[in-house]
Amino acid sequence: MPLIHEEKLRVNWIDTDASGRIHYTAALRYFEIAEHGLMRRIFGGVIQPGSSDFGLPRVHVEADYKLALRYPDEFTCSARVAHVGKSSASYAFEIHNLAGELCIAGKIVAVATDALGRKTPLPAPLRAALERALTSD
Repeated sequence: MPLIHEEKLRVNWIDTDASGRIHYTAALRYFEIAEHGLMRRIFGGVIQPGSSDFGLPRVHVEADYKLALRYPDEFTCSARVAHVGKSSASYAFEIHNLAGELCIAGKIVAVATDALGRKTPLPAPLRAALERALTSD
């Protein structure tokens, strides 16, 4: 069973567009909040800022919108490690309203890069931690 981190959040006024629903980009911020919480759990509560010799930029982002969220709805956003490759990691996200209905499902893929921005293998400690999160209880 993978390690799943869940954040309870609320739609803020600034997250909405003229229709009163969340702007589509708000989901990406919610994903990032949940991903950061997941990383804190995986790495024992301390995340070091990026160094100049290693990066983990996002190379693919997707979101499927199933049900609308509106101001001031409360919801949960969960994050889990979905896949660990040689140089990449994929994260899966789900946003559910308080009734438990799936509102948004998403995925983000990040690729390890060196100081010049070239793809490089994930550092062994990072890979090991991510792989443990794939099968953690």
